[in-house]
Amino acid sequence: MSSMKLKAAALSAFVFTTLASPFAHAASIKVAVAANFTATLAQLINVFTQLYPSVSVTYASDSSGNLQTQIINHTVAYDLFLSADQSRPQTLATSYPSLVIGSPFLYSVGELELWSKTVDISAGLPSPIPVDIVLADPNKAPYGTAAAQVLSASPWSITWTPGSAYPPSGTAHVFTKSNIGQTYSAINDGAYAYGFVHQSAICKLVGGVKTFTQPGGYHHTYPYNDTTYPHSQISQYGIKIVNSARTSADDTALTNFVNFITANTSGTNIIKSYCYSLTL
Repeated sequence: MSSMKLKAAALSAFVFTTLASPFAHAASIKVAVAANFTATLAQLINVFTQLYPSVSVTYASDSSGNLQTQIINHTVAYDLFLSADQSRPQTLATSYPSLVIGSPFLYSVGELELWSKTVDISAGLPSPIPVDIVLADPNKAPYGTAAAQVLSASPWSITWTPGSAYPPSGTAHVFTKSNIGQTYSAINDGAYAYGFVHQSAICKLVGGVKTFTQPGGYHHTYPYNDTTYPHSQISQYGIKIVNSARTSADDTALTNFVNFITANTSGTNIIKSYCYSLTL
């Protein structure tokens, strides 16, 4: 074949690809996801889109509070909100019913971990706190709320009123990040010796057993029902969001995706593999 014909064939293929690309996905949905669930969601999307190759699923991650604000203010058009708590999806359903579809549904239950890459904190947080530590902003992130509740107990007794600035003025060695993903990164990068993270960041389920091997270091679990250091259960709920641009094909894709993460064994096994529970 002459070089001219090869160029023509290549151009034809390019034009076909370019023209065909807008139709590569028959449906698309966008998810607002709490930062702790980002890695899990990415794996869920990977498997889901293998089952439904004509569907595109994208996401934006941040603290549950910031995402809720975006939804209320119509800053970003989402189809699904996966919060790290129950209260924010329920608030949308109760106070902003025109923005949502249906009722909140449980999709996972998380655990709070104290974690360090370098310091042995396996016995728990020292008192007094000897070095700078970090947690997610308790006014925005449910894992931060849980951490602040732990710190409000003796011997630290760092009192906090929800909605007020955190940490309280004059508190030594306690700092916050906007969401739990930033909190994890700050510890992982060495900016802080240790802090409170989501268990799924450092845990994988291996043979039915929670295994803390990546990325190494030391950890201490603070379960929600601990009588000494109680905190709110980190029950993570989702809710469908109204999106006027969503087509009937998108609606079907959204329903299929919610079913995949809540009722399909392939989906729920992925969630469990990141050390989440599926029931309260």
